[in-house]
Amino acid sequence: MLHRNKTITAILIMATLTAASAYAGDNPSEINQRIGLGDPVAGKDKSALCQGCHGEDGNSASATFPKLSGQWSDYIQKQVREFQNGARFNETMTDVAMSVDDFKDLFDIAAYFASQKTMGGTPIENEEEKKLYLEGQNLYLHGNERTGAFRCIKCHGESGKGQPLNNNLFPVLGGQHKEYLIKQLTDFKTEERENDRSGMMLRITTRLTPHDIEALATYLSREPVPVSAPEPAASAVAAAAVSDVFQTLLEDRPVRIEDSNFEFGSAKLKPKIFKTLDEVVRFMTQKPDAKLTLVGYADNIGSEKINQKLSLARAESVKQYLLKKKVVAERITARGEGSANPIADNKTKSGRAKNRRVEIRLVIKEAKNVRVTE
Repeated sequence: MLHRNKTITAILIMATLTAASAYAGDNPSEINQRIGLGDPVAGKDKSALCQGCHGEDGNSASATFPKLSGQWSDYIQKQVREFQNGARFNETMTDVAMSVDDFKDLFDIAAYFASQKTMGGTPIENEEEKKLYLEGQNLYLHGNERTGAFRCIKCHGESGKGQPLNNNLFPVLGGQHKEYLIKQLTDFKTEERENDRSGMMLRITTRLTPHDIEALATYLSREPVPVSAPEPAASAVAAAAVSDVFQTLLEDRPVRIEDSNFEFGSAKLKPKIFKTLDEVVRFMTQKPDAKLTLVGYADNIGSEKINQKLSLARAESVKQYLLKKKVVAERITARGEGSANPIADNKTKSGRAKNRRVEIRLVIKEAKNVRVTE
């Protein structure tokens, strides 16, 4: 470990001394996270065969081969292993992957490409492409409420550059070849590519049209376009708030009704939460097949019997509000879980307050065509 830290430190020092820095524009702490457990210096020589297709620094010249520069090391390793075990197949890549039979070599090769400057996009070519770029930007940032397409930023980070806090499950996409992105999104949509065990990419891409896919690929593959937007009108701000509730539910995340939205020690709702609940009602109106589960939680202070009773009463209180707004009872279930599943430390006052909550969750029926590979 000491040797690895010295190696990384040496690389970062060299980066500050050279004019053509491999890390220009990248945060050193993020580079350190991307590298993982491998040795990037040893990986440079070990990756000679890979460089023939993916470029000496991971920036491939051909869109047939993805850019690897600045990609998460763990993500690169995962893809190589899946070419090895058959979860992914490409005639060339499968053969190359099979030649890497030492885990240390794989770690080092992945660390080398991860240590390079994050892949960069190409300039917008014309006004038509700029229009497509802006469509893709909107879809990437906000999703499509009408079609149920999820936004991409939550997993892949701002401009597709990845999330900085060790979120290496999701690849860096910003700056990747447009043609490669189109192919991968299309392959997920048609199930030609099946190595996403959660099935999330299939669920996302089935909601995308070919035009959507091209727009997203254009946005991610091109250099950022500065756009000066006017101050949003009050109605636009309200619409954005609604969209947040829609997006939260569509992304299988709970809408949380926090403790501060109830009277102290009571199940009575405060009026300030009505707007959020009205947005949930609007969601249910526009999604007639949707069903909700309301789950109440408490902190761990006091007896569990009382905690369970209050948590259930609060979930029922939210349910009654939705029923009064004409949401059909059969579409809502409510239960109390007491002090189970805390989301914060019960040893602190602020933590206990966070644990006292009601979560509104969308009940998802798994698509019949979603395949899970082991």
